Amino acid sequence: MLKPQTTWHREAALWLLCLAAAAALVVPLIVQGLSAAATGSALAEERLLRVPSEREIPADSQKSVPVDISSRATLDLRALAQTNSIDEADNVRWSLIRRSPAARLVYREGDGVDWVALRGVSQSGTILLPAGFTWSFNETFKEGVGYKEAGGIIAGGHCALATVFRAAATQAGLPTESRPHATPIPGFPLEETVNIYWGRDDLLVHNPTGRDLYFIWEVTPEQVEVSVREAKPEMPLPPLPQLENSTVAMVYGRGEPGGWGSLGLTSTADQALDLARTYATRVDKWNGEKQIITALNPNAAMAGQISKRDAYLYYLIAEARRQGYYVMLDVQTGARDPEELFGKLMDKFLYENVWLDWDLEHTASEPIPVKQINRIAEAYFARRLERGYSAPGIFAFYVFKADQVSNPQNLRRTYPGGLVVPIFDGFGGHGVDSGQGKIAKTQRVLSLFGEGPYGIMEFETRWGDRFDQIAAQEYFSAFPDALIIVSQ
Repeated sequence: MLKPQTTWHREAALWLLCLAAAAALVVPLIVQGLSAAATGSALAEERLLRVPSEREIPADSQKSVPVDISSRATLDLRALAQTNSIDEADNVRWSLIRRSPAARLVYREGDGVDWVALRGVSQSGTILLPAGFTWSFNETFKEGVGYKEAGGIIAGGHCALATVFRAAATQAGLPTESRPHATPIPGFPLEETVNIYWGRDDLLVHNPTGRDLYFIWEVTPEQVEVSVREAKPEMPLPPLPQLENSTVAMVYGRGEPGGWGSLGLTSTADQALDLARTYATRVDKWNGEKQIITALNPNAAMAGQISKRDAYLYYLIAEARRQGYYVMLDVQTGARDPEELFGKLMDKFLYENVWLDWDLEHTASEPIPVKQINRIAEAYFARRLERGYSAPGIFAFYVFKADQVSNPQNLRRTYPGGLVVPIFDGFGGHGVDSGQGKIAKTQRVLSLFGEGPYGIMEFETRWGDRFDQIAAQEYFSAFPDALIIVSQ
């Protein structure tokens, strides 16, 4: 990441100040981990540095680059090291390698990156760009351990990396948005370079083709090569898991500094994905023989206002799909017309691995007519059928009071292609035996909606048993048939 040349001292100082403030709030990119508390009832908020294990890396990250490529752009790392600095070339390498199994070979907690070893690594991988989505360079590469100072700023070299991604995109005919760099980057005309400055200057790449595409990257000791290729059967996405004999382990909240819920411990999509993996792994240890499905539940609309973080949600959905995970978009309608709001969100974000939920607590008027829930669910499943999605869809709603939904017995629970799932949203009993009171209240509220799958939420990641004096695992164990268990 290189600075503009005219005001770099001021901006570098500002950036470093912001970085220092953010450091207390955010976790490293994909090397974040959460430790289980000694009681087993909560995840500790201590964040540990780590690189992903091999089982956590999508298999396509280890494939060689295919030969039938529609575009190809190359960045000469040796030329970059000579004209700019070896540190910039190193940051370029690490930006890519840290997303792959090779990260474990060159990074050690406490020691950082072995830069000499890194310079000898060759590795390839993919970044998914679904049809209709916009890819953000910053959402993919910012905020991670291992980066070093180059050109007077942490992670210098990102401008060169973004430039080669832009070149591959423009060769493939994809629209891009970016700001030119202030100084030349080896191998590229100045007007085709990209300036990257986290929080201000980004590279955005749009995919209006109607087809799912991959960025395919390969780094060798000499160069970085980036290509664009259509996602075809010979390079398939992993299958999305089915719901039969499964438990969905889902993390909830708003992923940004100071955000709420378990996702409030994160600020980037990769951090959120790592948190989801950590939680799913923990649930799997006590969930018996059921398959664990990893899912994320980011807030997409608050008080009726659709999130301005489109790039975050696009990248989160795309990267979750590449890894075989689901994303349930949390919708708080406020005073806005719910059917209109859900329609707009489906226009923007509907993809095969996208589920939706209606957070009823944050609706201006109660009770919610069950016929309105049915209409929105029907529209959601109709769109999925129109697009030919084979993975199961879920339309859920969070509920914690017996009178939040009128005529709950009339809720339609199944549709072609998916299920409607009420989720008890965690507010439980009080007093001496509040844990058992919460279990009883959960049973009472969920029984209103008749037979069918259901979900439950616990506050364990952020607050443990602070609100209801019952450990998360004890609460979840009282509902062994729950399809969805959510970590708030």
